[in-house]
Amino acid sequence: MGAAITRALAASGHQLVINDRRDCLDERLADLELFGVKVVSVVGDVAHPAGAAATIGAAVEQLGRVDVLVNVAGGIKGPIENPLWEITPEQWSRTLAVNLDSAFFCMQHAARAMMTRHSGNIVNIASTSWAGSPLHAHYAAAKAGLVSLTRSAAQQLGSYGINVNVIAPGGTVTRAADLPGFPTAQDWLARNPLGRPNDAEDIAGAVAFLSSAAARNISGQVLTVAGGLNPSL
Repeated sequence: MGAAITRALAASGHQLVINDRRDCLDERLADLELFGVKVVSVVGDVAHPAGAAATIGAAVEQLGRVDVLVNVAGGIKGPIENPLWEITPEQWSRTLAVNLDSAFFCMQHAARAMMTRHSGNIVNIASTSWAGSPLHAHYAAAKAGLVSLTRSAAQQLGSYGINVNVIAPGGTVTRAADLPGFPTAQDWLARNPLGRPNDAEDIAGAVAFLSSAAARNISGQVLTVAGGLNPSL
């Protein structure tokens, strides 16, 4: 999903800083440089303050500014499906860290850079699970926190000309779909009114829209991309 989002932004002419906690970005760099934009890679865990500071700092130092922040880091620690009573403290803590802490730390640093210029866009990637999900209590809690964080930030940062929104994808076919226990495309089709699951480009298109001038007066919103499925509390 992150790869598709970076391609969409590069195609729009954005210079990019990309991050991963593993040193695996060479192929991504080569792919993005074909768009003729400058791309900087930072290896580090943005679920920790130092990793987030290094990533946002690279944008300020090497590109001069931060126009758009997309928080797409996420995942579930432990089994894909895990009952509430079997989630370990480590699984709980790490799942919240990668989905929620990472966004918070990156938003803090990016907001400071954006506030000086009185402009910017922040797009967070949550999930339809934010409204509650059986067998994913830790993941759902993290994504619900991300929705609330987005709305709070939108209220605080609006006076600085900064838009903050969150995308809630439904079932999306990515490489993670090959993991044991991960729902299949057929699983998602059964509950999808449009009859097709997302692919990564569906999410990338939503990010490109929310980070463009076409969405200049949209902030504090949850954009559900789920083929007509609407989660409710």
